[in-house]
Amino acid sequence: MDYMPPGYVVRVCDRRWSRWIIKDGVGQYWAGEQRRWSSKPSDAMLFYTETDALAGCNRHCMGGYEIDTYHVSVVLTVIAGQWSRKTLMRRLKRRRLFCASGPNGKDGLLLEILPGTLKKVES
Repeated sequence: MDYMPPGYVVRVCDRRWSRWIIKDGVGQYWAGEQRRWSSKPSDAMLFYTETDALAGCNRHCMGGYEIDTYHVSVVLTVIAGQWSRKTLMRRLKRRRLFCASGPNGKDGLLLEILPGTLKKVES
């Protein structure tokens, strides 16, 4: 089966034994390099951490293109007292992916915020 955007990471199991899987826009499961996408949940590849699953999602959810990955620091500024760390983390988790189109022929830019890396800067 072919991939249908968007790709996203889903937690499976309970909190004590969390594992993560990758799904696409029509509910197909990432089943690994050999089998690619499958409609069967039992074929889904399990990831031990959310970060591993996100990395896999980044590699395999770009429509079959070979990709390059860059790391960048992002500064997020909020009004003091308006956001708790927990609320901000929840918000970033829901809206962590930003896809952008570039100039003609330069499509396929994905900016992803990893909420687990959030830390307050003391000035």
